[in-house]
Amino acid sequence: MTDEPRPRFTARPRAERDDTERSRERLLDEVTRLRLRFERARRDGREAFADADSDAYDIGMLAVIHLADLVARQLPASVAAELPEVAREGLRATRNLAAHNYAALDNLRLWATVSTHAPALLDAIEAALQALSPES
Repeated sequence: MTDEPRPRFTARPRAERDDTERSRERLLDEVTRLRLRFERARRDGREAFADADSDAYDIGMLAVIHLADLVARQLPASVAAELPEVAREGLRATRNLAAHNYAALDNLRLWATVSTHAPALLDAIEAALQALSPES
């Protein structure tokens, strides 16, 4: 063993995040994945959704949590600002119930979100992302 000190760790410089088109494509892929999850959650109808033996409720609940994360943390601010405030606030409230107070989450409220509100919000997100120019 040598008595020479080990070199200090030096982190790599962060890569520049200038690839707007790649980011937009990644977000559009996430919209597609979420759309498929919501379709799966509502595939068998409202009665099956609320059935304790069905996984549709859990799939819908987790998709709501992921959609809320997409809106709050991943979308560019310009895209999030284009979304209706009532939709963003409703999604945030439903997400908080799903994540923090599962027992208080009403089946009808979650079903309305999964079957109506979330798909409409995904349509708006997709349109806003499609409208972004690569230079945005």
